[in-house]
Amino acid sequence: MKNIIKSLVWLVFIALVVGNVYIFVSGIKTSDEINRFDKETTKLHEENTDLEKEINKVSSLQYTASKAAEMNFTEKPTPLVIEGQKYAFKN
Repeated sequence: MKNIIKSLVWLVFIALVVGNVYIFVSGIKTSDEINRFDKETTKLHEENTDLEKEINKVSSLQYTASKAAEMNFTEKPTPLVIEGQKYAFKN
C-alpha cells in the first residue's frame, strides 16, 4: 500500500512539474506575441500620424490656393446669369 501511495505522489509531482514547464513555455510564447503586436501597433500609430499630417496638408486652404494657381484659375469668376428663361427645358 505504501508503494502505491509513494508511486502516486511521484506521478503527481512529475505531472505538476511537466504542467509548470508547459505553462512557462506558453507564457514565453505569449510574451513574444504581445511584443510583436506592440511593435506593430506602434508602427501603425506612426503611419496613421503621417497620414493625418498629409491629409491636413492636402485639405488646407493654402494647398488649394497653390493648386488653383498652378491650374491658372481666376481668383473670382464672374457668374453668368440668364434672366429671360423661367423654366428648365429638357434636351
